[in-house]
Amino acid sequence: MRGKLSLFLFTLLIFVVDTGCGGRPTLNRPDISSSTNPVAVQPNAPPADSSGSASRTNIRHIVVMLEENHSFDSYLGQLGAYRAANGLPDDVDGLPLTATLYDTVGNPVHPFHSGTVCTENLSPSWNESHIDVDGGRMDKFMKTSTSVPSVIDPTGTRAMGYYDWTDFPYYYALASTFGTSDRFFSALQANTLPNRMYLFAASSFGHIYPDKPPAGGWTHPTIFDHLDKAKVSWRYYYQDTTESSVYLKQWATYARDADHVFPISRWYNDIQDESTLPSVIFIDRAAMDGLDEHPGHNLQLGAANTAKIVNSLLQSPSWASSVFVLTYDEGGGFYDHVPPVPVAAPDNISPMLHKGDQPGDFAHSGFRVPLFVISPWVKPHYISHVNRDVTSILRLIEVRFNVAPLTVRDAAADDMTEFFDFSSPALLNPPTLPVQPTSGVCNLALEKAPGI
Repeated sequence: MRGKLSLFLFTLLIFVVDTGCGGRPTLNRPDISSSTNPVAVQPNAPPADSSGSASRTNIRHIVVMLEENHSFDSYLGQLGAYRAANGLPDDVDGLPLTATLYDTVGNPVHPFHSGTVCTENLSPSWNESHIDVDGGRMDKFMKTSTSVPSVIDPTGTRAMGYYDWTDFPYYYALASTFGTSDRFFSALQANTLPNRMYLFAASSFGHIYPDKPPAGGWTHPTIFDHLDKAKVSWRYYYQDTTESSVYLKQWATYARDADHVFPISRWYNDIQDESTLPSVIFIDRAAMDGLDEHPGHNLQLGAANTAKIVNSLLQSPSWASSVFVLTYDEGGGFYDHVPPVPVAAPDNISPMLHKGDQPGDFAHSGFRVPLFVISPWVKPHYISHVNRDVTSILRLIEVRFNVAPLTVRDAAADDMTEFFDFSSPALLNPPTLPVQPTSGVCNLALEKAPGI
């Protein structure tokens, strides 16, 4: 079984410090309001598919990509202001700039515009995440920073740093042009590996840490197993150019599935022939190349790399029949003001707690993360306020291609139909998106809050 060979060992997180520098770009906001009229959404509005389930067949390809470790507030917290400046409703539950949290020595700190596009790491692990939540008060993000010691920022104020459209004009325009959500959450309050297990298997089977698999690998079914059973075509593209085959063998049957697994260079060719493009595609993050947007890496370089991948689809013959779902695996320990939400427990397996671990369960989500739903069939300028976690991506795949769910979690997840209007492809000719700059300041000395 393919699941035995562990689709989950994403263990290579390389914390590269890029000390190159440059000035923060001064950019005009692109005019994204003219492509079509904004779509108004009421908070907590239920999902709806007014055009009927059969219309989902307009989507023939679903592409999924997860980048690394950023909360919604840290990346898209200023989206409401950006939308308002472009003539769209400011209907985003974004970063409250007046929020006051206290660092490790008791200094009050407000959210601040980060002065650098690369920062030291923070810990989103199980214990730190549950302490950060603090019963829903969401006020301990700096208090847990000492688990990743820093000489530059010893009191952890970097957890309160945020970015805006001057840092990521591409992402802000992408979110405002297509669909996004201010209620999309990671799967659980833990770090990368358990969260990515949910992406592929809708459960971490009790694991809350990056545990090693048993001999022979994990035995649990994955989305790839279920796609095969349903005779749905799929492909996995990896980005890293060094030791890629060794890396892949840690989590996929590289030899057995050579017809499914390819380098990212193949992606750019495959999308030119829509008739042979697989139904489901996963694109791996570029951790070894430092382009996964993980703290420690240059975030703008990672965003520019992602923009290249997305833009290639927008400009290809496959665009008219595709949806690209881009999100982040977890919040990275960065501040977000919205508490995790109740979700369906995937199974009856309890968290594998160690002595002294924080109590918790799998019936609550992780933190809010950025989400981009990109398709010609997306309602333009759409903001969803419906609670979802990453397993909604699995549900979208399952519902569209008649694939059996993996666990109770993805079976109960919303299928994301709310984002689409299948009566007409409003964005068949997408507007030109801004170029993502890569010249931002990359200087760890600027990562802490001003005046601290």
